[in-house]
Amino acid sequence: MGYSSPDYKTFAENPFPSLGITETMMVNFSFTYQVYSNARVGFSEWISFTSDKYEGEDFSRSIKYRAVFIETYFFPMKKLELNFTLGPLINSGSISLTTEQTIDVWDNLMEEFNNSSIDISSSDKMTTTFFGFTSSIGARFYLKPYLAIETQIGFMENYYSKDNWSFQGKDIKGPNIDVEDLPLFTFGMVYGW
Repeated sequence: MGYSSPDYKTFAENPFPSLGITETMMVNFSFTYQVYSNARVGFSEWISFTSDKYEGEDFSRSIKYRAVFIETYFFPMKKLELNFTLGPLINSGSISLTTEQTIDVWDNLMEEFNNSSIDISSSDKMTTTFFGFTSSIGARFYLKPYLAIETQIGFMENYYSKDNWSFQGKDIKGPNIDVEDLPLFTFGMVYGW
């Protein structure tokens, strides 16, 4: 699990719904491979997600932060590891809206088969990609040689722009989100083999 403190400026006021605590909670997973006696390379992904209603329709927002990183570590005590991580970020965001619509052509076809008019569900999303880098320091305590608990504190430096969104193949403007200097705190379990 992770915690961050982004500033979703547009989402905090109308017309977008208030996101509450889910805007700061993130689910995280990482994979690492030891390449040297005190170095690992890995991949990590943090996912910030929420869903709500917008004018009565289903609305969802997702931001994924993905890092390919190098991690160095040492053992000041037998079961305690201290580590340092650094890597670039390739991030993505999406806003999805599902609406119920009345489409005359479908209504006419339904009536051909003696059906009444129906509401058709339509869903689409706007997307963006942006880059950055991340760095953190952490401590890992080994409960067993293959099992540990870990906490890390660090930051993300993101280069997000509200002008780089797309929708149905067209360039559009997205929400005003401040994730340029994003503090990051994570806690989790580590399993190795």
